[in-house]
Amino acid sequence: MKTASKISLIATLSTLALAGTAFAAWEFNQSAQQAAQSNVAITKDVSEGTLELDPSVFYLTLDQQVLSFTEADHSNSEAAISDQITTVDLEYTGSAKSEDVSDVTLAVTYNVDSAIASYVTVSGGSLGAQTNAGNKATATYTLPTLVWADKPTTKAEFDAMKTALQGAKISFTFSATVA
Repeated sequence: MKTASKISLIATLSTLALAGTAFAAWEFNQSAQQAAQSNVAITKDVSEGTLELDPSVFYLTLDQQVLSFTEADHSNSEAAISDQITTVDLEYTGSAKSEDVSDVTLAVTYNVDSAIASYVTVSGGSLGAQTNAGNKATATYTLPTLVWADKPTTKAEFDAMKTALQGAKISFTFSATVA
């Protein structure tokens, strides 16, 4: 075989190997984006009046590089830093019975399914000071922090995590209780 042919063959094989690596990395990232869009359940628990949340819907994003809560409006695109949220604003509007919002207590609780807890540590979360004005009570909730407990490092591990997390949720309950 001539030297030029050997060089050409080596260059072709190197190009194919590089393209295959890039495709594998891209495929893993796409799988990560698709897997993360159904792992948050949100409940509003209000016996009277109305409770609004901003944002009203968000998702848990589990990607190699991104571990965050992501606003639902951006769930079909790749998660970007600007899509990540760390707080949820609560606004309770009193009903005819509870116009005096000094009797209203805003609260937030969450529950993490064990399947998620085996991959991600979810901790903290705090409700800021409640402000009462007219027939509205408002507060800002700082979402819990997320840290990998068992981070998948290969596509096979990521696929196993997706299977394990099917149907698993972090359930948030935002409530306004009238005394």
